[in-house]
Amino acid sequence: MAYDLLEGIKVVELSMYAFAPSAAAVLADWGADVIKVVPPDIADPMRGTPVAGLPPKRIDVAFLWEIVNRGKRCIGLNVSSDEGRAVLLDLVKDADVFVTNLLPDARAKFGIDVPDIQAIAPNVIYARASGHGPLGPEAATGGFDHTDFWARTGMAHAATMVSDEFVPQPGPAMGDLASGAFLAGAVAAALYRRTRTGQGSVIDVSLLSASTWMFAPAIVASDVHGVEAIPRLRHAQLPNPLVAGYTTKDQRTIYFAGVQTEKNFTDFCERIDRTELLTDTRFETGDARIAHAQELILEIDRAIAERNLADWLPRLDGLAIPWAVAQTPREALHDVQVVANSYVTPVEGPGGTFALAASPAQFDGIAPQLVRAPEHGEHTEEILLELGREWDVIAELKDRGVVS
Repeated sequence: MAYDLLEGIKVVELSMYAFAPSAAAVLADWGADVIKVVPPDIADPMRGTPVAGLPPKRIDVAFLWEIVNRGKRCIGLNVSSDEGRAVLLDLVKDADVFVTNLLPDARAKFGIDVPDIQAIAPNVIYARASGHGPLGPEAATGGFDHTDFWARTGMAHAATMVSDEFVPQPGPAMGDLASGAFLAGAVAAALYRRTRTGQGSVIDVSLLSASTWMFAPAIVASDVHGVEAIPRLRHAQLPNPLVAGYTTKDQRTIYFAGVQTEKNFTDFCERIDRTELLTDTRFETGDARIAHAQELILEIDRAIAERNLADWLPRLDGLAIPWAVAQTPREALHDVQVVANSYVTPVEGPGGTFALAASPAQFDGIAPQLVRAPEHGEHTEEILLELGREWDVIAELKDRGVVS
């Protein structure tokens, strides 16, 4: 079923790419009426940006567009024209939330900066998504998650510490989607305050702020301990043999997270058929296992390499030490817990059914009902009619390229 948490909340989104749109997509998941404003006859980058290495699609689905724009309505509107800006302001004057990722110069140019919007909607929640934040020498420049989220706060550095080359961001829009969820949460908090005080808000979330929060342990530790980074070691040098990934006979990885070194070691050794390790003086206690970590890693390497993953799964089932298979995204799509909790759900599109990931929060034990993203300008006429424009006016606006 569709969520009704934000039922009656109107969101106007003027943005592109993935960060700000993903925030509005979460609000749509929660029941808000989200109206996405796009330029007439200019495709959003998320509709046509290729992802290197992907084979031809089985159905006509622009998957990045679908992820960040599901559940919205869409109007094609030239906001650089006087008539287009007038339509936008009509949209905003009774809106609860305005979401944008336009840079300061563009917001000023189009007359939609904070004072402009607050002049017609004093209590609006104005949500700004940026690369670097609203202050500082780079506030007026753009950023991408590859740079501000992945590279700038040390994540890429940490990943590269155990690699022989720079490690790019693992996938498209990873930082955008995380940052968008933070922005959506901030919008919800601001809406709650408005119900108590009537006061609107100006919200800022940046890719840099989101990444700083997500990588906070490493950033804070660098100051507290006076180091460049938390040390990261290659497999054979790991300090805790039970917090490591081990390779099976068929070259799959099983990752263990046995942070509590004194617990469950007996069970672990029994399941991997290495009970002799229990009486080895090098491994009798947690402290001893840490002191002889490299030797123990080698023993576990040999044990895990003796069997294929399919043989290990039933042997490890129920092990108290947390563990997981390093799955491919395709395997994650069919993961038993992902399926059971509807974290990925089927959506019906014009070209057929496809899988779409839900935003993280679920309410009242009910999975969200996801709806496909709109086509470019799909709801232009519907939205203009709601604003009181007559059909002859709509036709004239179309003829002049103000709307599409």
